[in-house]
Amino acid sequence: MTSTNVDYYCAAFDADGKRIYSAICDFDPTKDKNTDKVQALKDKAKETVSDAAVIEIITADDFNAYLDGKVRGSDGKPTDYIPPEPTETEKKTAKINTIKAKYNSQLDAMVTARVKATMLGADTSKIDANYKNTLAAMATEIKNA
Repeated sequence: MTSTNVDYYCAAFDADGKRIYSAICDFDPTKDKNTDKVQALKDKAKETVSDAAVIEIITADDFNAYLDGKVRGSDGKPTDYIPPEPTETEKKTAKINTIKAKYNSQLDAMVTARVKATMLGADTSKIDANYKNTLAAMATEIKNA
């Protein structure tokens, strides 16, 4: 059952199968008399998104599946999107960001404590040493990530 009052759409997909364009097809594309209309609709899509890998007429049910996050599979049908495995660089960046997040709250607390100690005229050498040690520990973890 469709949740639209349209039976067909013209859709364009990129090389990864993601829908990048759609337009209402307000005629029956399965009838021979509408061949020119189908081609005109596809040509308009090609003008609009010149980098489309595939342009085709799809049913309203397929259109709704694409709206729900599916992508065009190699068989031309809607299929679940499976994200690619992260690259080694992406994995390393994620590890580094996790390490930074772990240390940032500690470093921020030390900066705040140092500002307060300075305002009160107190000795900040212990805070400074702790800050440097924490930075060094973070740098070591990042280097080994």
